[in-house]
Amino acid sequence: MSQETSLAVLGCGYVGAAVCRQALALGLRAVGVVRSEASRARLAAEGIAAVRADIVAGELAGVAGPFDLVVYAASAGGGGLAGYRSAYVDGVRAALQWAEAVGARSFVFTSSTGVYRQDGEVDEGAVVGGSATADILVEGEKLVLASQFATRAVLRLGGLYGPGRHYLYVQIANGNRVIAGQTSHRINYLHRDDAASAVLAAALAPAGSYTLNVTDGQPVIKADLARWICARLQVGAPILDDTAPSSQRPRGGEGQPPDRTIRADAIHQQLGWQPVYADVYAGLAADFPLT
Repeated sequence: MSQETSLAVLGCGYVGAAVCRQALALGLRAVGVVRSEASRARLAAEGIAAVRADIVAGELAGVAGPFDLVVYAASAGGGGLAGYRSAYVDGVRAALQWAEAVGARSFVFTSSTGVYRQDGEVDEGAVVGGSATADILVEGEKLVLASQFATRAVLRLGGLYGPGRHYLYVQIANGNRVIAGQTSHRINYLHRDDAASAVLAAALAPAGSYTLNVTDGQPVIKADLARWICARLQVGAPILDDTAPSSQRPRGGEGQPPDRTIRADAIHQQLGWQPVYADVYAGLAADFPLT
């Protein structure tokens, strides 16, 4: 692959940094755009070129192009609904304008399966929206899909986890075996590194418009996962309490997560993408090795 192909990752955090790492391994030139100097310094320390710029404040104009590929992976970072709109509508709009100015041919937006609010089996043709945060995400998606880039992609990512980051595993490892929320519900997971490879597959995809769910395709029942974690850590059985408040909420924090299976066949068929981690059990075993 040509070393001249250049990628900008706007919002180079947990997933964005993994996109940069994989892009560099493929021989692309990758630059991360972050909000803080501390984030810039962390990326620079591991060899990732990074620039500090506030997207919403109009500071992208100071990030020199050209760039062939642009990924928008910024997060709300607090601020309630106003912060959500700032990140996923205002920020997307500013990023689209900048990406056009620097000559990008491809624009990828990392959305969320949180745009779906229903139970059952869900594919990309299902109804979206229906909550304040879901509606904001859908508005951002529409901006991307209406743009004129040769390749424009919306990736609806499942429940993200990765090295050192899985709320249920960490909770149980820290001694709390009370599993709250709807423990009979299915969770659709996606490993951080698989999310990054899906983003790159979309950024490098042939010209076209893509709206794709991205999960590992193997939803798990929360109670079953809790039992597996407890057995692996040899800490006794989990205590399932559906009446206890759960810290796990959909993106944006509105209500309990629905009980559903997210169909992710389209990304395999259209982009040829496959996850490295077949399911969350494989991913957790790799991320949290037993000593």
